[in-house]
Amino acid sequence: MADGDYIASVDIGSSKVVVLIADRLDDGLLEVVGHAKEVSEGVIRGEIVDVDALVSVIKTVANKAGKSCNSEFDSVIVNISDPNLRVFNLTPNKHVDSDLVKKSDVEALMRTAEAQRFKETEQRISSITHHYILDKDSDTEQGVVVKRPIGEQADMLEASVHIVVAAKQRVKNIERSLGLCGFQAQKLVINSMASSEPYLTPAQKDDGVCLVDVGAGVVDLSVFKQGRIFYSTAIQVGAEQVTKDIENAFNTSFAEAERLKLEHGQAQVKTLERDMLIGFQQNDVADYYLSHESLIEVIEESYKALLLSIKKKIQEEDRNLYRSIKGFVFVGGGVKIEGYADLAFDCLKKRVKVGHVNREVIRLNPNSVSSNENLLAPEYACALGLLLFNDEELGYKEEQLVNKGGIKSAFKNLISSF
Repeated sequence: MADGDYIASVDIGSSKVVVLIADRLDDGLLEVVGHAKEVSEGVIRGEIVDVDALVSVIKTVANKAGKSCNSEFDSVIVNISDPNLRVFNLTPNKHVDSDLVKKSDVEALMRTAEAQRFKETEQRISSITHHYILDKDSDTEQGVVVKRPIGEQADMLEASVHIVVAAKQRVKNIERSLGLCGFQAQKLVINSMASSEPYLTPAQKDDGVCLVDVGAGVVDLSVFKQGRIFYSTAIQVGAEQVTKDIENAFNTSFAEAERLKLEHGQAQVKTLERDMLIGFQQNDVADYYLSHESLIEVIEESYKALLLSIKKKIQEEDRNLYRSIKGFVFVGGGVKIEGYADLAFDCLKKRVKVGHVNREVIRLNPNSVSSNENLLAPEYACALGLLLFNDEELGYKEEQLVNKGGIKSAFKNLISSF
């Protein structure tokens, strides 16, 4: 943990490394009190390819973040992106030996879930229980759903558990990089799961939503249904591909293509009010021009390909899963372009919105975070979510273990088994 009650997160991305430090306020809100960001090195499409280069960046960012709030920390929550990660949704159950559910009953269910066999090259990075079902009827598949079963009366107990596994080598590279910086990885969280924390409401997760984090080199996505995560994956292409397509289309440098995208880019040609000539450099010569319309055509086609790859990826997993998605919420630096939501709607044929942080769960400390630093912008979704994910999970487990009385009246709800 960070100094005192502080929580520190490290977002390792292809284009940037971000460190955020937050404090828990008396009203339950998390407040960001320290932060720093640097250009990433040693990471390509979400994969660490040069540990030494990344370590140098993390040390610099962590030092700046600590100084920004006069704090030191040695344990952090960090993100992980893996195109081959897998999510297992399990429902272990057991007979309750006594009238009341005990801690040992809950622990037995978790042992059963975590006994799931994985490949030798995989490692479990999280095991999360969404809810428990008391006395589910075998005919109706209905039961009493509770969040915290200890102390409840039941004959049968079932858990809804999701387990996430990722490549051992990716986990090893992250832990090694942090270790060389003097940090311990308190928790590893997949990008899109972390990003969902400040952007998705419980109602959205119940209804069926896909959270998509469009980074520079990777697109991470998670599908939530009935309040829990059903599917997660990563696509090793991101907003940098749009820049590369501009670079190739107009025979210019990557840096100049990025400038054109940021200064003149929009997602759809049909929204362009009038065409004009835009000056740009080609082979270090400044007197070249392109039409605004031709630039947007390249950008639109590139983003279309990206969006359709998201649709294809989910449909390849399960066409029924794609049909069940009610809408998409997009976050990440790659969605900061005019008209993105409209283009995404045209491609995906689903409700679409660019996410906005829920300010009821996290805020910025005005004394330590400059008003010029928009840390609630989409590109900070993962770093913010890591703070919330950690805090929420630890608080849940701690409260569960000390619950001694019956709470059925507060949490029960007869629903179909998930």
